[in-house]
Amino acid sequence: MTTANAANAAFKVHIENMPEALNTKKDVDEYCKQFWKDYKEKVKEEKAAKAEKPKRKKGVDKDGNPKEKRAPSAYNIFIKEKYAEIKVANPDMDKTEIFAEIAKLWQGQKAENTKPPSNEEKKIYEEKSPEKKEEDEEEEIVEVVEAPKKKPGRKAIVKKSKKETPEEAQEEASE
Repeated sequence: MTTANAANAAFKVHIENMPEALNTKKDVDEYCKQFWKDYKEKVKEEKAAKAEKPKRKKGVDKDGNPKEKRAPSAYNIFIKEKYAEIKVANPDMDKTEIFAEIAKLWQGQKAENTKPPSNEEKKIYEEKSPEKKEEDEEEEIVEVVEAPKKKPGRKAIVKKSKKETPEEAQEEASE
């Protein structure tokens, strides 16, 4: 829609600048046809100029250097292995069904790992994931910094009950 609005705006400007020498309807029609012809050519040239610009490749940063891929997480490695296993066992399953099955297996493994984890099962996927090692190294380097002291806030206002006897008021005052 914005290109149509831009074209209409350009056409209005073109009509406003129309010479007064055009007296007949035929002359005005030719003047308008010429504008649209020129405008279409201009738009084609702009599109061609945009197409000539090289698009950025996915694996390359702005400077043209190749980006480093992130190491796969334990979950990604788990999916890769289990997808192949399930696909071989059930070739008639859809991708969505396979991923649903893998998700159930991962949740089951996650639930088992909340109990004291069996180191063998857990280490299989964590050893393959260098991302975890990097996170562990970063945690060791981090220094413990004291939290800033909090400013004392407003004290809560305690409402007194209306049905206080004089004896209870004296007890509270003495405390």
